[in-house]
Amino acid sequence: MANIEQRLRSYYNQEMAQRAERPLGEERERRLADFVRFCRDAGLSSVVEVGCGAGRDGTVLAAAGLAYRGLDLSTAAVELCRGLGLDAVEGLATELPYDADEFDAGWSMSTLMHLPGDGLEGALAELHRVIRPGGVLEVGVWGADEKREWTDPDGRYFLSRTDEDVRALFSVVGHVTAFDTWSRFEDGGHYQWARVVVE
Repeated sequence: MANIEQRLRSYYNQEMAQRAERPLGEERERRLADFVRFCRDAGLSSVVEVGCGAGRDGTVLAAAGLAYRGLDLSTAAVELCRGLGLDAVEGLATELPYDADEFDAGWSMSTLMHLPGDGLEGALAELHRVIRPGGVLEVGVWGADEKREWTDPDGRYFLSRTDEDVRALFSVVGHVTAFDTWSRFEDGGHYQWARVVVE
């Protein structure tokens, strides 16, 4: 686990400035706008982002009037976010430095599939702890038609799960009200997204 964290931290520390210059992508922008509308319509006012990266999502969430706090493994990511005026801290998804029921909503995109073993379960348990009942959590991860572990040429670890497994894990947090996939590849890899009303 420690080596996986070190490789991820090293990669994202080096890559984060370039990531800040890249557009989010049409689907990500649409989901983010939908999330903002959902929070506004439901009267949700605070959000935690796990895997805040270069602050691309965080700036949108904060600009929408949400009380925003972000967390990332990468020191460079946290520094970039703070430079944008965002409240961000360095930390682990499985050990969130927040109080129980502190937030109305949670957002995490393209982050939690980097956790080995039962790390996703641990991260979801932490998000469940810090988001109040009745709040909403939206998560996106890279999945696959068959569960597989792999490491990319840059040394980043991935644990890709099936749609069924991901839905089952999310349902522990609350009621999965929406689930979708996109960006499918020939090897069965694809993006998984879910909205969960926390119970």
